[in-house]
Amino acid sequence: MSSLGFALLDRHVVDGRGDNVACTDASGTLTYARLLERSAALAGGLRVLGVRHGDEVAVTVASGNLQVVIVCACIRIGAVPGHKGEVRIAEVGEQLRVQKDDHDIELGVLLKAGAADPAPSEKTDPDGYDTRARTVFAGIIDTLLAGKAVA
Repeated sequence: MSSLGFALLDRHVVDGRGDNVACTDASGTLTYARLLERSAALAGGLRVLGVRHGDEVAVTVASGNLQVVIVCACIRIGAVPGHKGEVRIAEVGEQLRVQKDDHDIELGVLLKAGAADPAPSEKTDPDGYDTRARTVFAGIIDTLLAGKAVA
């Protein structure tokens, strides 16, 4: 059995559907392959900040492609995307910021840092992880698992 992170994106790319649209909003379209690339980079950046499997991450970014990337990045490393957590990814004025402890980093910087060491998806998930991950973002997760596009 594979992890939710693998089933969410990697499986589609491995099965030859990497060029299919994964999400779209006013900013543009992301294919499954591009979403995998961006979420793996962000997941790598979150690991640099010390985010680990089971940690909760507050995602307070408006719906759209960026929210999908963030949710997928969390799931990729086994973190739980939701509305609360020690790590917070939010819109602060005109910028997207990642806040943890005393760290306050622009999301773009964290993406660049993580691109050097993108995070692979977890091999397996502990019991109950799937349910915890779906608590807030079931719409995104279920749509991607079905191979459809989040709009």
